[in-house]
Amino acid sequence: MNKRRRIIPVLLLAGAICSLLLGSFTGCRVFKKPEPRLPARLVVRVFNITPERAALKIDGAYYNPNNYAFTFKGGDLDLMLDTFHLGRVHLDTVIEVPAHAVFNVPVVIEPDFEKLGQSGINLGDSVRISFKGDMKGSVGVFSRTIQITYEGIHYLDLQLP
Repeated sequence: MNKRRRIIPVLLLAGAICSLLLGSFTGCRVFKKPEPRLPARLVVRVFNITPERAALKIDGAYYNPNNYAFTFKGGDLDLMLDTFHLGRVHLDTVIEVPAHAVFNVPVVIEPDFEKLGQSGINLGDSVRISFKGDMKGSVGVFSRTIQITYEGIHYLDLQLP
């Protein structure tokens, strides 16, 4: 009986510590999603992956609103330009993100430029950019995948090589 009285407080303390640690990253109310901070004029670099294949590169800026650092471990996004589906992007970058910091996620996509040209979208005017997908991150040994969405009006600053 005496041994049992000593184990119960230890188990309660261990449970409380685990709850705090798990809640700090996996709890929906505690972990705040990174916030997109895309500028009104979005720099888009056009470059060749090979002589026959062109691609676009955009650096997506995000803000970590949390009081602790985390590791960005990639994700997957569906990227839209107005009503045109640019494609699905797989992000395999690993970034150490400090607390309350802005960080950049490099996004490279190979859209079908022929279909983009036929879409009638005026790239010289403002366009609606939207994306939906998931992002993976971790704090210590705790990992989480969160849904991210964004929609905003931007001017594209196309930069050719």
